Amino acid sequence: MLTAQDFEKLGFWEDTTPEENITVYGMDFEKTYVTLTDVDGKTPTDPNKPLIMAAYDDANCFLWFNEFASFAALTEVCATSPADREELFLLFEENCVK
Repeated sequence: MLTAQDFEKLGFWEDTTPEENITVYGMDFEKTYVTLTDVDGKTPTDPNKPLIMAAYDDANCFLWFNEFASFAALTEVCATSPADREELFLLFEENCVK
């Protein structure tokens, strides 16, 4: 089972959304940020299920989304650049759906 500590190790922050009553994980960049949920828009808990990453600008406007096959796939991408660096945001964006 995935925990907040698993995401924190990759540089993600944790936030609870009162509207949906779920925990999302996110990462801030210079003028953008990304959030992670499971495919149902809920708190990700299964390391073997896909993760959905959504990107937003600093005005909270949706930019794109990306699907990672599993937590291991996300971890692999995160290992290529330090957290919150624009290079990492570009890697996240590389195979996104706009």
